[in-house]
Amino acid sequence: MGPGLQRALHRVAPSQDTAMHEPAGSVASHWGTTSRSYFYFTTATLAVCLIFAVATIMVLVVQKSDSIPTPPGIFPLKGGNCSEDILCILQRAPFKKSWAYLQVSKHINKTKLSWNQDGIVHGLRYHDGNLVIQFPGWYFIICQLQFLVECPEHSVDLKLELLINQDVKRQTLVTVCESGVQTKNIYQNLSQFLLEHLQVNTTISVKVDKFQYVDTNTFPLENVLSIFLYSSSD
Repeated sequence: MGPGLQRALHRVAPSQDTAMHEPAGSVASHWGTTSRSYFYFTTATLAVCLIFAVATIMVLVVQKSDSIPTPPGIFPLKGGNCSEDILCILQRAPFKKSWAYLQVSKHINKTKLSWNQDGIVHGLRYHDGNLVIQFPGWYFIICQLQFLVECPEHSVDLKLELLINQDVKRQTLVTVCESGVQTKNIYQNLSQFLLEHLQVNTTISVKVDKFQYVDTNTFPLENVLSIFLYSSSD
C-alpha cells in the first residue's frame, strides 16, 4: 500500500470512528424520549379508566339504594328535630306491645303538664295528665321540654320533674337570666331519661315549676313525653 493511500485512510479513520459513536448517543436519546412518552400515555390511560370505573360503581350503588323499597310503618329519621327523631325511632323499634308519644298541651296552665289527646298511646292508658301502665315490665321513659324566658331583672329557675306514682324519680334544675348578664331572651332545653320496672296501674307524670316558660309556640314539637316497654314481665 502506498504512502498516499495510508495517509488518506488515516484521515478518514477518525471521521468513521466519530460517525460510529454519535449515532449510538442519538439512538439512546431517541429511545429515552419514546419510553417517557409511552409511560406518560399509559399512566394517563390508566387514570382515566380508574375514574370511569369508580364513577360506574357509584352510579350502580345509588341505583341499588334507590330501588330498595321502604317497608310499611318505617320512616326515615327527620334530622334537625329531636322529638320527630324520637317518634321515628319508636316506630322503627321491634317492641311495640306498649308505647306512647305525646306532645304537651298549651291550653292548661298548671305545674302538672297535660298532653294532647291526639298523641300516640298503644298498650297504655292516658288519664288526667298521667300515663297508666297496663303491662308489667321494664320501661324506658323520655321527657323533653323547651323553655323560653324573657329575662326579668332577676334570675329564673327552670325545673323538670319526672314522677312515678306521684314520687319524683328524676329532676333537672337550671338557673337562667343571672343578675348582671344583659340577655333579652333565653332558650333552654331540659330533658330526663329513666329506665324503671313498673307494675300495672303505675302512673307516670311530669311537673314544672313555671308553666308560662314552657315554649309551646316556637318549638311545639320539642315538648314531648315518650315511653316504651323495653322488657316484659309477662
